[in-house]
Amino acid sequence: MRRRKVGIAILLVLLVFVVISNISVSEEDTANWENISYWKDNPRRAYPSWFSLFSDKTPTVLLKPSITEENGLWVYRFSYNHTYHDKPSDVRFYGLPYGEKVEISVLRPDGRLVPLYYDSVIYTNLSLNSDMRASVVSTLSNVLDLRGERNILFSATQILFSKDESMETLNGEYIFEIRLIGNATPSVEILGTCYGILGTDSYGRDIWVGFVKGMNNTLYLAFFTTVIIVVLGVLIGLLSGYISGALGEFATFLLEVLVALPMLPILVVLVWLFSTQSYGLQVNINPFIFMFLVAILTLGKFAKTIRMIVIKEKVNEYVKAAVSMGAGSLWVLRRHILPPVKEFSLRYSTILLGRMVALVSVFGFFGLIPGTNWGSLMIEAMEQGAIYGGYWWWIVPPGIVMAFLSAAMVLISSDSG
Repeated sequence: MRRRKVGIAILLVLLVFVVISNISVSEEDTANWENISYWKDNPRRAYPSWFSLFSDKTPTVLLKPSITEENGLWVYRFSYNHTYHDKPSDVRFYGLPYGEKVEISVLRPDGRLVPLYYDSVIYTNLSLNSDMRASVVSTLSNVLDLRGERNILFSATQILFSKDESMETLNGEYIFEIRLIGNATPSVEILGTCYGILGTDSYGRDIWVGFVKGMNNTLYLAFFTTVIIVVLGVLIGLLSGYISGALGEFATFLLEVLVALPMLPILVVLVWLFSTQSYGLQVNINPFIFMFLVAILTLGKFAKTIRMIVIKEKVNEYVKAAVSMGAGSLWVLRRHILPPVKEFSLRYSTILLGRMVALVSVFGFFGLIPGTNWGSLMIEAMEQGAIYGGYWWWIVPPGIVMAFLSAAMVLISSDSG
């Protein structure tokens, strides 16, 4: 009993985690997980934000301005104190007035004033790396000895935050200044080498968003596949174990066929038959069809166990006595057969759910499941070098959640205390 309580407690914690995780991400982010251009403003291959607490990595911060008026111009000053060993990955300027002339500059800790931009705004959001590189190189080329091939080896942000030709990081206060006419609400974001709860991938996608979306799809497929397996398994087991005649014999024959079927190769063929492939070779298949196929190919052993339970209960003396006294089949099923079947099915479903989560992840890894799931996240991590690059925070979280879910299910289904 104690183990069961521990398992229920772990399961409740996981449910709270799922709810909080979904609250922490927006529907727009999850809907655009596969849209690479949606994440173009994020830093690439960033470490998780909490890395900056234990290492000398630069976090991503949004700066707040001080606003003054000088000679008819609105001046927005953003102060940023850089104290980290590595440099930011980019500096972004947001909310600039379209079509108006804007002047942007930065005062470095060494006292050098670097003009960044002085022109009419074509894009309301500007990047230091892509839109202001020429100004940075022009001002600091002599200081950093940026000649020939050295000019193309570093980004504008790396150049701006470098002390001298050694390219060591220049720490201290950087003051970004935006001068403009009229009403606007500009903001400045320092994109560090740390971003989000689980960092970003090679495209700048927030891995936490992919983790949550993969978790939702994985649990959805696993839960409803488990339900289909239990419902169909109980139905086929009851028919083959309790009903005599042609219907019972057919159910028994069907059960033996299902037990003998090799799941993986047949599933690959069936998914190929029922699916289409879209851009990027992504599999498109109706989720219900997929769950039904998986259920049919995995319910054999469970249904056979149900059949054995039914046969065992059917030959008990109290069942024979009830039948001899005129009890109908439905009454016997409800009173004597279904209680042990129900108890076993509930206990089996707790174990089966954890297995289905792992199975869905394995199928997703091989591209046999539609949409984003933990398996598809793993194969993307491998393709982008996360394993060999040491990006363990991308890979470990799904494994931890699966391990806790499996442990909770095992504890809940245990008999001893």
